[in-house]
Amino acid sequence: MARTNPYALSVDLNADAMSVDVTVKERESDEVIDTHSFAAGEVHESLRGLTALYGLSKLLQDRSSDVKTGPDKLAAMKGVAEQLASGQWQKERKVGAPTVSAEVEALAQFKQITIPQAQAALRRYDKAARDQILGHEKIQELAAQIREARSDEEVASLDDLAGDLAA
Repeated sequence: MARTNPYALSVDLNADAMSVDVTVKERESDEVIDTHSFAAGEVHESLRGLTALYGLSKLLQDRSSDVKTGPDKLAAMKGVAEQLASGQWQKERKVGAPTVSAEVEALAQFKQITIPQAQAALRRYDKAARDQILGHEKIQELAAQIREARSDEEVASLDDLAGDLAA
């Protein structure tokens, strides 16, 4: 049985202060144990460019993490870069877009449980175990089918209900 860490970590980007604010809380009581603010200006000047590149690298990787390595992965990274170049921090949500990854949905289907049950079950494991579970061959096969089905979905129009507010 997997152990659950008794602590939760909150990491917030504070653009006004140009800092990364970190809070450690006890999970059960939600009591704040410790906090620290890491100011970007405190990074040695000779390392600021490298830190920015590392952050960009992480953004590209994180925001394309739902795409398997290969040409599609690079295309997804290019999409993230284009989005950032246009001044858009967060991707605009597509109406009706799925709110869970194809892998989590696949896990729920495979185990014949609900998506919230799958999410709760995954939280009991550390990142390495979650990656192994979601990387399982059967889960990946189902996830590919789910992604394909999602790409074929048409978004229904609600213009008739929106009246004059319809864009």
